[in-house]
Amino acid sequence: MKTFLYLTLLLFTSFIFISCGSDRSGENYYSFNDSDSIYWDGEDGTIGNWQLWQGHPIENVAKGANGSKRSILLREDWIGEDGDDYESYINGASYHLPIQNDYQTILEFDKMKKRGEKINHCFIVGVKTITEYGERWISFNTFYDLRKIDASSQWFDTENGSVLEFVFPLSMNEYVTQDSVWKHLRFDLNSYLQQFEPDNKILSIESFYFEGGDDYLDNIRLVSQ
Repeated sequence: MKTFLYLTLLLFTSFIFISCGSDRSGENYYSFNDSDSIYWDGEDGTIGNWQLWQGHPIENVAKGANGSKRSILLREDWIGEDGDDYESYINGASYHLPIQNDYQTILEFDKMKKRGEKINHCFIVGVKTITEYGERWISFNTFYDLRKIDASSQWFDTENGSVLEFVFPLSMNEYVTQDSVWKHLRFDLNSYLQQFEPDNKILSIESFYFEGGDDYLDNIRLVSQ
């Protein structure tokens, strides 16, 4: 299971989560292409292949982006040292979706922040990839934007050893403070990988993950251009 090295930082900043961006956004400006590899759109009313790693049950709900009718709701999961959940410690929610693909490396999806009662929660979104240099995780982190942290590389432990992750800030103002509005996100994953490893290249994408909450997700896909 992925270990968040930055959860330690969340320990002393969780009280100030008041808002948690990307390289492109917009609403209802795109359409699906026949070449898109769509991994989840929720229209069948199920959660499909989504995997709950930690947090509350995944919900298929009657909200959708770009004219669709359904999406999933991924909830926050605040955890204290004693195991009790309360809004002052660490948000450990983690959800994963297998999306094996060895020919498309541009990620697109739609996200809407659920209207919060007291605070708006940061989130992390990313992919697990296999590259010419080995396994790499590429993630986009609104906490990095909140704390004005530049993109970084870091190692984390998995059951099979340490894996290198590249983390990029994602705009809090665009994707957290603006609740109840669908946002479209698009990431050219090879271009982000090559900011740290210019000679590296993605061979395949293994899974999509989302950590934190509360958010609705829809129309998760990989495209070629």
